[in-house]
Amino acid sequence: MRRLTFNHARGQAPGPAPLLFGLGLLLVSGMLAGIYLQLANENAVLQQQLQARQAAISPVKNPQTNLSSASQQAITAEIAEAQSHIQTPWIPLLNTLEKVQQPQLYWMQLAPDAKRKHIRMTVLAPHRKQGWALVERLKQQSGLADVKLNASESTDVNGSMMTTLHLEAGWLY
Repeated sequence: MRRLTFNHARGQAPGPAPLLFGLGLLLVSGMLAGIYLQLANENAVLQQQLQARQAAISPVKNPQTNLSSASQQAITAEIAEAQSHIQTPWIPLLNTLEKVQQPQLYWMQLAPDAKRKHIRMTVLAPHRKQGWALVERLKQQSGLADVKLNASESTDVNGSMMTTLHLEAGWLY
């Protein structure tokens, strides 16, 4: 067996500058760890204070839990009735309005009232006759009832005179 010989030079210990630099980094990292722990503790205290304030401000949780099943059924029925009063039949209503639409007419506002089954409309037309023709076409629609022209006024839109029509109608859906 052959003998191994190591041919290496003896190393030297690092000088005082790298040693002091390393100790400085170690000291700074220790200080930063202490600051981090202090901030984490303060954050935990603040989180607890926030949760306590939110618990004090929040309303009482679910008062309906003590109600009987008959009371809950009555409330459910009232909610369903209220929803039926506020539901707007958008699809048939918009289909009806699209049937009378012309390229020169601009619908500015549609304001339905589901409780009364009534809709208010504001339409912008380039000519007054087109607006009156719209009123007549709306009266001919089977889904609308009691179509009225409430007001008609001339309006300057970007330098050209247009007619603003304020209409209202009831729906039969």
